[in-house]
Amino acid sequence: MDFSTILGLAAFALLIFVGIETKQLSASLVNMHGVVVVLGGCAVAMLLNTPLKYLIKALTELKSLLLDDSTVSMYKIVPIITNLAEQCRMKGLSALKDADPSIAKGFLSRASLAALEYNDYNFVKQVMEQEINQAAEETNEVANVYRTMSVLMPMFGLLGTLIGIIGVLRDLSNPESVGPAMGVAITSAFYGIFLANMVCVPIAGKMRSRIWMDVKMKAMILEGVLEIMKGSIPIVVERRMQSYLG
Repeated sequence: MDFSTILGLAAFALLIFVGIETKQLSASLVNMHGVVVVLGGCAVAMLLNTPLKYLIKALTELKSLLLDDSTVSMYKIVPIITNLAEQCRMKGLSALKDADPSIAKGFLSRASLAALEYNDYNFVKQVMEQEINQAAEETNEVANVYRTMSVLMPMFGLLGTLIGIIGVLRDLSNPESVGPAMGVAITSAFYGIFLANMVCVPIAGKMRSRIWMDVKMKAMILEGVLEIMKGSIPIVVERRMQSYLG
């Protein structure tokens, strides 16, 4: 479980609660004009701009951002691969077939299977590094969905404000309606800026850090498997992987 994400969500809820209790956030901030223009406009623009599979992945990745913590996983993986190295010393490389398929979403199992099937150090290294790079690029495209949304939302907020101001100018003959109408118009900009900076930018930033941690974790796993292929003793395998933990 990622405690920084949970702590951030809790702090966010606290800010909203304090804002409501101190009346800094009022019901006047809620209006369908801003919601429709910002969220609706952004949704249409993203459908036109981004392949559907990345939009779907952008939603499904939110669960892993909240629940998964790659740093903790890396510390748990070291003794698992060290134990695998001990098994290989006793039984030979055939012990690689017993690699846990749940580790790193199956990466350890795939790397072990490649080592067992091909038994070619350079080939296995090249193929698995290619897989690591492809996965990183794929996740980066998902993060780009939120980066793009963080740019679009303030623009649609400004557009909503302009639309509202045009409506105000059409009804200048009624002074009593000018104030509320301006409030509705300006809240569109509020929605755009707020959602971009409190939702989209943090999610994109968290995904960027997760990409780096995922690459680091898989590189550590690959290093361990390659050391096993070389016939290194378990303590050497363990030490090589610990260098990735900083």
